[in-house]
Amino acid sequence: MRHLSILLVGLVCTLPAAAVDLTVDGEAACIILIAEDAPEIVRFPARELQHYLQAISGAEIAIRPESERPIGINRIYVGDTSAARAMGIDVDALEPEAIVIRTMGDDLFILGGDRIGPGDRDDAMSVNNQVGTLYAVYDFLQDQLGVRWLWPGETGTVIPDMPTITIGDLDIHEVPQLKQRKLRTGTRTSMIESIEQSAGPMNREMASRMAAEENSWMRHMRMGRSLFINYGHAFTRWYEEYHEEHPEYFALYDGTRTTRNPERVKMCVAQPALWDAVVARWKTAWEQNPVAYKTLNACENDGGGFCECELCTAWDVPDYVNETPEGPEVILSDRYAKFWNEVATRVREVDPEAQVAVYAYSRYRFPPKETQLEPNIIVGFVPGVSYPNTGESSEAFQEDWMAWHRQAEKLFLRPNWLGSLHSVPRAPLDRMAEDFRFAADNGMIGTDFDSLSGQWLIQGPVYYVLARLHWDTTVSAEQLLDEYYSAFGAAAPTVREYFEYWNDYARDETPKWSELSYELGYRNYGRGAVRIIPYIYTEQAFAPAKDLLMEARRAVADEPEIVQKRVNQLLQALRHAELTSEAIAATERINAGTTEDLAADVAIIKQMHDYRMAIGRDGVINPYWAIMRDTKFGDYAGYKLLQDIGDRKAVTLLPRDWRFRFDPDEVGEDEEWFKLRGSADGWGTMRTDMYWEDQALGRQWAEDHDGRGYDGLGWYRTTFTLEPQYQGKKLVLFFGSVDEDAKIWLNGELVADHPMEGDDGWKRPFTIEISDHVRFGETNNLAVMVRDSSGGGGIYKRVWAMEE
Repeated sequence: MRHLSILLVGLVCTLPAAAVDLTVDGEAACIILIAEDAPEIVRFPARELQHYLQAISGAEIAIRPESERPIGINRIYVGDTSAARAMGIDVDALEPEAIVIRTMGDDLFILGGDRIGPGDRDDAMSVNNQVGTLYAVYDFLQDQLGVRWLWPGETGTVIPDMPTITIGDLDIHEVPQLKQRKLRTGTRTSMIESIEQSAGPMNREMASRMAAEENSWMRHMRMGRSLFINYGHAFTRWYEEYHEEHPEYFALYDGTRTTRNPERVKMCVAQPALWDAVVARWKTAWEQNPVAYKTLNACENDGGGFCECELCTAWDVPDYVNETPEGPEVILSDRYAKFWNEVATRVREVDPEAQVAVYAYSRYRFPPKETQLEPNIIVGFVPGVSYPNTGESSEAFQEDWMAWHRQAEKLFLRPNWLGSLHSVPRAPLDRMAEDFRFAADNGMIGTDFDSLSGQWLIQGPVYYVLARLHWDTTVSAEQLLDEYYSAFGAAAPTVREYFEYWNDYARDETPKWSELSYELGYRNYGRGAVRIIPYIYTEQAFAPAKDLLMEARRAVADEPEIVQKRVNQLLQALRHAELTSEAIAATERINAGTTEDLAADVAIIKQMHDYRMAIGRDGVINPYWAIMRDTKFGDYAGYKLLQDIGDRKAVTLLPRDWRFRFDPDEVGEDEEWFKLRGSADGWGTMRTDMYWEDQALGRQWAEDHDGRGYDGLGWYRTTFTLEPQYQGKKLVLFFGSVDEDAKIWLNGELVADHPMEGDDGWKRPFTIEISDHVRFGETNNLAVMVRDSSGGGGIYKRVWAMEE
C-alpha cells in the first residue's frame, strides 16, 4: 500500500498549477534543472527523465544546473534543489525511498528520499541505496505518462506516442509500505559457473548483458530497500571451521555428527554451547560495526538431516505433525523457536535494539504450538504454497501467515514461488496476487523472492503483476493484467485468452504433478518438476495454445512493428516450451535405453539447446536459468550427455542394468569372473546411472554392516552387439563416470586399466578403444571391475559404444 501524506511539512507556497506543457508538437517546452553539486543518484534520474520524455515526444530537453534557471520556459526540478526548499518542501524530513511529485505554478518538482546505504557508493543502481528521486521519476513516467516496463529490453518497454506532453495539477507524496522489495536476479555469476560444470562453457558476455537488463528492469519496477537485515542460511561454513573441535555444535543424524555436505549441515539447536558460539561470533562483528550488524543471522541451513539427539527431540511437541506422502513428520517449529529465543535473549543483553533474523522454513515453517517468540525476532516466512492452486493451499498459507503475524512483530515473505517456473507455461495467475496482498495487509514488512527465473514471454504476466504489487499493494491484479495485455494491441483479448488457457490448464493438472514425481522416484515435487514435463506438456496440450497465438499474429498484421514483434516472441517462447518437453523426453529415452533412433533423439536435444540460446539472445527467455533447472537435480535435458559425446558419433547405449557382485575378499580377478557368461550364483542387478551405495544391494550391505557403505571391489557384467557396418571404424567405450578405479575386460581380454586421475577423476568421463577387440554381429561380453575407497562407488553414469 502507498501511504499518502496530506501536506508536506514547512510548505511556504502552493501556487495552483494550470495545465503545464512539457513538450509541444515534438519541441521542448521545459528544461530539467538539478543542483550544481547533485550526486549521481540524482543525476541519473534526471537523465532517465530526459531519455523517456524524448522517446515519448521526440523533443530534446536539456539538463542544466538550477543556477542557470531560465525565464519564459517551464522547469522540472529533479532531486534536492534550492527551489524545492524555497517552495517549502522539507527535503531533509523525507522518509527513505519516499517520492514527491508536485506542480507549483509552471514548475514541476520530482524528488524523493535519497540516501547512500551503509558502506555503499554514489550509484543509483545499487540496491543498498535509497533512491527516492529515481523512483519518483519512474512513478511519474508510469502513472502520469503511461510508460510501461513489462519485461527487460526494447520489446518489453511500452512508450506512448505523444508529441505534446501536458500535465495537470499534481501533489503526490508517497512512501512504499514494503521496506524491502526484492526479486532475486536469475542471472548470477555463481549460477553461470555452476551450469558450466554440467553444460560446458557459456557466453559470459551475453550473461552479463542479460543480468544488467534484469537489474535495470527491477529498478524500473522500484525494487529496493530501506530495511537492512542480515539473513540467509547462516551456518554454511561452520562445519569446516568447527567440526573437529566442536562436533557438539552439529546435528546428530543417523548416529553421527558428521556430514558429506558441509554447506547443508544441520545444527544441534538445543545445545547451549551453540547458542553461546553464535552470539559470540556475532558480537565480534557487532563491536567492529554496530550499524551493519544490528541483526544476528540465525537462519538454519537448507536441506534435511535434522538433529535426532535427546536434547533437540525433547523440545519438540510429539503430537504436532504434518502429513506427507511418506507418512507423518513431527513439526520442528517449537524446537527452533526455543533456539531462536535463547539467541535473542543473549543478543538483547549485548544491544537492547539488536534483532535476530530467522527462517520459518521446511519442517519448521508452521507456527510454533507451545512457544512464544521473543519480541526482537524477525521472521522470514518460506511458505509451502504453490501456484496455481484450487484454494486449499492458499487458505493454509493465509492461516499460517496470520499465526506467524501474531507471533512476530516483524515478518517478511521469503517465497520460492518464482524459482520453480520453468520454460513451460504455467502462468499461475490464480490466487498469487491475492495471497501477496493478504500478507501486505497483515504485517508484511518486506519480501525476498527466490528467484526471477526470467522466462519473460512464457510467464510474463506473473512477473509484471508481482513486481508492480511490490510498490503499490493496493492496485488490483485485473488492472495490472489489462496494462500487460494492452501492449499486444489488437491481439490483447487473444493474448489474455492464451495466458488464461495455460493458467486453467496448469491448475487442472496440478494434482498430477506431485503424484508423477513420486511415481518417478522423487521424494519431493521440486526435484521431479523438470522430469515430469513431457508427461504434462504434451502435443495435445500445446495445440490450442498455438492456435490462439496464430490468431493473435493475424490480429496484429497492421499494427506497429514492435507490437508484431511482441506476438512473435510469444510464439518463440511457446516453441521453446515444446522443444524443451521433447528434449527431456528424448533424454529420458536415451538414458532408459528405450530409444528407437539414437541419432534422431540426440538431434532433438541439440535442436532445443541451439534454439534456447538463439531466443535468449533476443531476451525472450533467460536461457541460463532454464539450463540451471535442467541440470540442477540431474541431466534432464541432455546437456551433460551432449557435452560428453562431443564430436563423437553415438553407436549404441549399453544397458542401464548390469549383473553385479561385491568382491570384499578380492578374489574375482583370480577366479576370472571376467570370463563368466549369463547368470551366475551370487550375482544381482545394479544400475549404471547411480552409485552402488544408493541402490538396493548397497543399502543391504550397509544394513548388514552397522550402516557402513561398501568400499572395495565391485564387478559389473553386461553384453552388447555391434553391426558389421562399424568394422574398420575407430570404436571406443565411453564411460560417463566411474567412482573410482576401473579395469575393463572385453570378451575375456583385458583392454584397459584405468586408475582415477587427480582428485576429481571420479566424476570425469573417459574412453577405452575397443576397435581390435570387439566382435561384429555377435554378442560381446563386457566386464568391469571397480575399486572404490570412499563415496558412493561404482559406475554411476551410463556407458556408450561410440565412433571417433
